[in-house]
This record gives sequence, structure tokens and C-alpha cells, in this order.
Amino acid sequence: MYRHLVLAVLAGVLAACRSHTGAGAAGDAARRAAGDVATSIVAVPVYREPRHRPLYQNRYVRVLDVRVPVGDTTGYHVHADRNVGVVIAGARTWSQALGDTASPPGPADSVGAVFENWKRPLPYTHRVGNADTVAFHYVVGELLAPSAIDGAPLPETPATRLITEGPLARVYRVVLAPGASAEVHTHAAPGLMVQVTAGASEDDGGAPAAQGGSGAGAWRWRDAGYRHGLRNTGAAPVTLVEIDWR
Repeated sequence: MYRHLVLAVLAGVLAACRSHTGAGAAGDAARRAAGDVATSIVAVPVYREPRHRPLYQNRYVRVLDVRVPVGDTTGYHVHADRNVGVVIAGARTWSQALGDTASPPGPADSVGAVFENWKRPLPYTHRVGNADTVAFHYVVGELLAPSAIDGAPLPETPATRLITEGPLARVYRVVLAPGASAEVHTHAAPGLMVQVTAGASEDDGGAPAAQGGSGAGAWRWRDAGYRHGLRNTGAAPVTLVEIDWR
């Protein structure tokens, strides 16, 4: 199996070198692939790739903290589950599927952007490189199982807005000015909350099932039926993302 894997990767690298020599960023990506192919052949599950650090897991979710420094590249890793991710710090990145050529670096994702892989065929294997002068940071929830709880969407308010509606999850963005509060609400389904920006936020719903971190990148997992309000206790605006598992 490894012999076929090596041949597939080397074929992709040679094709990249032939087609991208002198072609700017794409050529640089191909040469990068040729330079470190020997260390990137063995693909591991995403949660075992060192830059994808597992934070928490239960029957519904695996929470990953993804950080890639300037100029660094992840190892090849396998995505076998659906996911929803939140951008805490964006950077220009390139991606390379196993056996294929590397893509040119794309524009940096905006802080607070939400991404998902709901329509992509599973599993898929790739690696990602940081082509920027800043590190990138994501918090990702892998959807290990549906909750089978599909309540009505939360009502839209001045602070809370539904930004993604899909068969697997609903995603809300909450933006709070200093001292402001979001209306008290109940989440019928279990879910993940991620703080996007630095600052101080307070959840008055009691202890969540699990939580970690502080400021930008802090996260909380809540069980079904969780009722709470959110308040900005700092001096700067705070943005949070709430994800309900359907």
C-alpha cells in the first residue's frame, strides 16, 4: 500500500514541477511539494495531525484547535467526518490533495468566517500550508453523530443572527458591544459556542458540559435544552459563534 502511495505522490510532484516551473506562487507550491514529499507520505486521521490539537470529545463532537505558524505546513491528514470551523485568525494558505499538485495560495479568511465540508465526498486527504506572514488559527467541531433534535431556529435579534442553515447544523453569530447582552434563549439541540475575538464574555446559563480557553478561541460545549444569556463584560466589542447540532 505504501509503495502505491509513494508513487501517487511522486507522480503529482513531478507533474507539478513540469507544469509550474517559473509560474510564480503555483510553481513555488510545486517545488515545496517536491522538497518535503518524503516526510509527508503517511496520512493520519486529522485529530492525530500535530497542528490539529484535540480539545474535547463526546458522542456528538470532537473539538479541534488548529494552529499553523508562518511558513509551516501540516502533514497529510484524513477528514472522515463532517465539520464546522470558525476562523479565529486568518492567513493566506495553499492546499494539496494527496497525489495532486498544490493549489496557489488563496486570500486570507476573514476573522469570524465559518466554513464547513458538508457537501464534499468523504473521506478526503490533504495537507495545508501557511503562505502568509501571520499564523492562522481555527476552532473546528467535527460532527461525529447527529443529535436528532431539530427545534425551531432561534429568533433573530439585534445581537444574534442566523448565518448558516444546513441539514447538519445551524450556525449563529452573536455580536455584543461593550456592556451589551444577548437576549436569554434556549438551545433545543446540543452545540458548540466559540468566542471569535479577544475580550471578556459571560454566560449566565450555569456550567456548560465542557469549556476551555479564554478570549479569542475560547469554546464551550452545551447539552440539549441549555438556556442562557450572553453578556460582554469588557471594554471592546465581542463576537461569538453558536453552532447547534441537528
